[in-house]
Amino acid sequence: MDPIAIVRLFFLSFLLEVFFSLGIQPIGFAQEKDVFSEQESAGKQEIAGEQLPKAGQSRENAFPAIERDWTEAGERGRKIRGSVVKLNPNHVLIRLIDSDQEKLIKRSQLSPLDLAFLDLAPMVQRDAIQYEQTRSLWDAVHDGNFPDLKTAKQQLVGFPKSPYGLLMAGVATACATPNYEEAEGYFEKAYKVLSFKEQLLPDLTPATYVTCCNNYAIVLWRQGKSNTAVKVLLEAASVGPRPAEFLIHNAKIIKSENEKRPQKFQISSKALPQLEDLLKKPFVAAGKPLETQYMHFSLHVDGPPAIADLDELLRLHFAGEEMIEERFTNDQIFGDLLVSGNCPFEPWCMGCGGRGVFRCPGRCNRGKVDVPIQVQGGQGIRGEPIFVTKYVEKTCDVCNGRGVGAPCQDCNATGKNIAKRRY
Repeated sequence: MDPIAIVRLFFLSFLLEVFFSLGIQPIGFAQEKDVFSEQESAGKQEIAGEQLPKAGQSRENAFPAIERDWTEAGERGRKIRGSVVKLNPNHVLIRLIDSDQEKLIKRSQLSPLDLAFLDLAPMVQRDAIQYEQTRSLWDAVHDGNFPDLKTAKQQLVGFPKSPYGLLMAGVATACATPNYEEAEGYFEKAYKVLSFKEQLLPDLTPATYVTCCNNYAIVLWRQGKSNTAVKVLLEAASVGPRPAEFLIHNAKIIKSENEKRPQKFQISSKALPQLEDLLKKPFVAAGKPLETQYMHFSLHVDGPPAIADLDELLRLHFAGEEMIEERFTNDQIFGDLLVSGNCPFEPWCMGCGGRGVFRCPGRCNRGKVDVPIQVQGGQGIRGEPIFVTKYVEKTCDVCNGRGVGAPCQDCNATGKNIAKRRY
């Protein structure tokens, strides 16, 4: 026999002994050879590294123990059945149900539906836990009892990326303290998480998504971020067959206030027609009259679906199934959101943001701004003047020098919304 062939045979036997000693059987889908078995040794080392959740780490990264069919990407679509043991950004370690052995698979070798499941399942699991933790607080909020910021922030412990705690902190900050800037940070984080889930599976938690977009739009508008505020408000109104009245109501206020703002804080010419189209949409009337001059927050959130239902929802989505009107009319929480009487209007004076003194939209310093001017700073080698930029102080032309020191006339310097709050 050829000496090279003998060496190859010996090396192959050695590899097989290594595989079996690690409890790995080199099998593929339907007992066929496939690319899933490539680089298993290297993958074992990578998947045991620091990229994975360690023992005792927060439940934030835990993957639910659920058995399901995993499908190979491509036309053949061969399957294996098992549950996830570990995963990292590149590999998934699956325990096979039939043989109770572990199989290492590259993420790139899984179907798009499987990849969406890998991303969504941990999020849905942690969201379900935090939804139950915050449910009593949301019930109290509906009765007008807003938690203090310390209590709201406690909901972020253990689940800092779950939207329910972030939304609770944002609502508490916006409605219990006059700090829209801090509230914007909480709503922004919740919006990013919910938007990511909406891209993977639209209408996963429609009421929560609408609530987040609406509240985020309010604080964005109050911070002078006009175009982004319009963008997220349009996203909220696009969920479901028809938007809730408070979304159209808030859009009307944005349009009316936009005309009074300095030009650099106004809505762009591209976004303004989109806002006007929103105002023409038919909507579901609110259960109680809305305050004419004030924007309304939303307090409705819905829990995520059960992990056991996630596969079916993904299958319908990837099969092109569109969400029909019954999907929303049969959803009680979404129906309550549309006709809600639990939409408090802004508790703080919109003229001063709750500070009791006028804060200039131009972000001046007590009515003064620094403007650049060109002054001669020297001469060149041939005697030519050399100009440099210098900043000089001048009166702010946005607030005519009133800055933050002038008492707010809208609230009589109290910082509070003078109108009586309704629920």
